[in-house]
Amino acid sequence: MTPTTPDSADPNPSELGIRFRSSVGGYVTGVRFYKSSGNTGTHTGTLWSANGQQLATGTFTNETGSGWQTLTFASAVPILANTTYVASYFTPTGHYSADWLVFYYRDVAANPLTAESNSPTDGSKKNGVYTSGSHAFPTSTNQGTNYYVDPVFSDSGPPSVTAETPAPGATGVSTSVAPSATFSEAVSSSSIVFTVKDGSGAAVAGSVSYNSSTQTATFTPSAALASGTTFTASVSASDTSGNAMPSPVTWSFTTAGPVSCPCSLFASGAVPANVDSGDPSAVNLGVKFVPSVSGYVTGVRFYKATTNTGTHTGTLWSASGTQLATGTFTNETASGWQTLQFASPVAVTAGTTYVASYYAPNGHYSYDGSFFASTYTNGPLTAPSGANGVYLYGSAGFPNQTANSTNYWVDLIFTAAG
Repeated sequence: MTPTTPDSADPNPSELGIRFRSSVGGYVTGVRFYKSSGNTGTHTGTLWSANGQQLATGTFTNETGSGWQTLTFASAVPILANTTYVASYFTPTGHYSADWLVFYYRDVAANPLTAESNSPTDGSKKNGVYTSGSHAFPTSTNQGTNYYVDPVFSDSGPPSVTAETPAPGATGVSTSVAPSATFSEAVSSSSIVFTVKDGSGAAVAGSVSYNSSTQTATFTPSAALASGTTFTASVSASDTSGNAMPSPVTWSFTTAGPVSCPCSLFASGAVPANVDSGDPSAVNLGVKFVPSVSGYVTGVRFYKATTNTGTHTGTLWSASGTQLATGTFTNETASGWQTLQFASPVAVTAGTTYVASYYAPNGHYSYDGSFFASTYTNGPLTAPSGANGVYLYGSAGFPNQTANSTNYWVDLIFTAAG
């Protein structure tokens, strides 16, 4: 919309505003106004309650010479349905836009927003509001004049990030990690800006994908990340209504240092997100793994909840289910990582898939859902993505069932050959 009178020719500093209400609750994310070429200087925008309480304010930046100008507040302001608010802007040089009688005796509506009419006989109903000379709550009116001030409204507000992977500050992160961020609402995939930089500020090459069902953006590096390095991830996006995050969300994590063997998939201090599944059923739980170099598997280990009781056995299998070695865990602690050393090391071949498992006769195993949705690598060991995290209920037989790429926190001990 373009004003009939883009320049009032009034040179006085003025605060100009509009009274409005919404039929639904939501958020005011900013203020906009129509600018004439003579309306120069630094402009500020403000949201007020009906009685003059300042709810948010900010300075317009990157203005054009004329036309609509928009300010996005640092934080969206929640507003109530059917409640009056005032959006305004301050011009230090006047020359504001003004069309008379727009609000005279009639509401102006654009669902769900309504600009109230100006009623000379009802002092509580007045619109097209202003204050001359200073930046202050605008209370004066003049024949329902529209000063072309507008709130920017959303029924959901801009998106926020509700979860980051790896967690902020995480250490010992696998070099094969694909950082991800989950948003509070659906976002436009084309608006996502996702970067990962190393400690020197150099950008990591990679691609960005978006899962609309989980509202999660994922950055997949083109190659494994450097070991023992702190990386900084940054993500921003706009929702499907065009509401942009006011600033990117940034977090850092550190990859695991160079691995020397004997080694395992998981760090010795790694702890499951869910230590106890609460499932009391007897079950054999395992992980598929592929060594990048030939070597030996000398044992199996697993993470134990205090309720994961009974005698546990550990086994190494070929990918087709041939038992290669087995044994019984002894000298277990009440909880934490437990380790079984086989009576003899088992030779394994580079590039070949194997399965390490343990049997929990009383259940209560540890787990992290979707852990193997992406490939996990630590040193010479890789746990493939997809149908990994395997189990078999009822016995210590070969585990060949999967569910949701779940990590049951089973591990192996590996030594490279020669």
